Amino acid sequence: MNIKFSHKYSKLMTGVNGIGFCKKLYLLDVINIKLEDLSESFLNYDTDEGTFELPKKGDYMMLLFKKETTTHLMTTLRRRTPDKEKYYRSAIGQWFDVVYL
Repeated sequence: MNIKFSHKYSKLMTGVNGIGFCKKLYLLDVINIKLEDLSESFLNYDTDEGTFELPKKGDYMMLLFKKETTTHLMTTLRRRTPDKEKYYRSAIGQWFDVVYL
């Protein structure tokens, strides 16, 4: 399974000094959220201070991952559709290869 990112976000850094970027992520959970309910601080974290522009509101999923070489967690937001939700929920407990576009 693959998960794509349009940018090498700082949240995807690995190693003690943040050297390198994740190649694999382990999906722990899928949490349905509304963008308008998230704090500005969290949205800044998730988008690298606006590198990726999200709408002001909408139905999204927060994917909770564990990084491959540590116990550190990482989240990402994805637009929620019935097909996407089914796909990600069926993949809980699976490793994803990270693809940087």
